[in-house]
Amino acid sequence: MTYLLLVLATLATSIISGVLSMAGGMILMGVFGFFLSVPAAMVLHGIAQTFSNGSRVWLYRRYIKWRVLGYYSIGAFAVLSLFATLTFVPSIGLVFILIGCFPFLAFILPTSINLDMERGPVSLFSGVIVTTAQMLAGASGPVLDIFYVESEMSKEAILGTKAVTQTLGHILKLIYYAIIMTIASDLIPVWVIPAVVAAAILGNYCASLLVTRLNDHQFKKIGRYVIRFICVIYIGKGVTELI
Repeated sequence: MTYLLLVLATLATSIISGVLSMAGGMILMGVFGFFLSVPAAMVLHGIAQTFSNGSRVWLYRRYIKWRVLGYYSIGAFAVLSLFATLTFVPSIGLVFILIGCFPFLAFILPTSINLDMERGPVSLFSGVIVTTAQMLAGASGPVLDIFYVESEMSKEAILGTKAVTQTLGHILKLIYYAIIMTIASDLIPVWVIPAVVAAAILGNYCASLLVTRLNDHQFKKIGRYVIRFICVIYIGKGVTELI
């Protein structure tokens, strides 16, 4: 029953991510964190989000801004190398607190800083920060949003380009935590993996039918209210886990 709930959560959050390009992955990581160990949650989340974002790459392939991805990849692989050296696994309390705090980073950044993802140095910095967030908290969508809010991209370009960067990050996270999970013999039932993959792809297809109903302004605004509400819950959960 627990794993069936996780599959349904994957479907629901894939629809949310597919419509708003945010919030879904963060919500799903929180759900997985409630029921699984940190390595198992990271691996299952990585599988779900790789296929969820990967299917979004295909749906919006014509709008992707490929020029930002080279710099982003350099930063992402540098972080993977660092974590592979340290073999660090965060506690579940830290995971929840980080997920809850990340979306509020936008409020403490100086307005004079231009974090337009289409600038090469910003894209490189984004690769470092976002991949670090994925390794520590499993979800990094709210952090990545900071680098797109200043861009002039359309909602379709944001959906496609973010999907590429997220897919890369989740693959790196999946590789790292799969090795740790295997060593610890903390395995997931085999049937859960294809079920989660199917739910992620189906959710994105359903979302693609809904996204045309939003204009660019609504698209960039609505998800933030959803995220802030959920963040408060996750911070509270994280604090209780650490106490």
